[in-house]
Amino acid sequence: MIKQASKQSGFTLIELVVVIIILGILAVTAAPRFLSLSSDANKAALQSMGGAIKSAANLVYAKSVIQGLQNNAKTTIDIDADGIDDLEISYGYPSANRNNSISKIMGSGFDNDWTWSTTYGDTRFWLTTASLGGRSGVYVNQTAVLNSGCYILYDPVTTIGSSPKISYVTTDC
Repeated sequence: MIKQASKQSGFTLIELVVVIIILGILAVTAAPRFLSLSSDANKAALQSMGGAIKSAANLVYAKSVIQGLQNNAKTTIDIDADGIDDLEISYGYPSANRNNSISKIMGSGFDNDWTWSTTYGDTRFWLTTASLGGRSGVYVNQTAVLNSGCYILYDPVTTIGSSPKISYVTTDC
């Protein structure tokens, strides 16, 4: 009776090392792409909010035209037909008032999900997510928003016939 030598199968140490090296190279090249996803998500959140603000501002403008208030440099408007002026407007669009403009038209969840402030004299509205700002709601100064490096700037209308300007700072998103 002749015994056949058993043949072992498996990977050699060199083959395993080569596979590990290849996986390492793939991980190094793919990791930056996956790591930037949170940055992309933050930018998308800002873009989405910017679009929502622009849409809401246009609706407020339509309401101000109906009420004949679109030519006033600064006034208030009743947006929910309850007889109480709810919102400060500038030439028909929401002003940059810290307490009585964008924050009033953005609806539920805004106070908890976003951080905002204005410049002295309400000439610009600053806005970032609460997670980036490290807090939520309205603040007297822009420090929390500016320190995020990822925010929206809302510049209200300053002349008849123009529209508000929305811009984005995304250096540290």
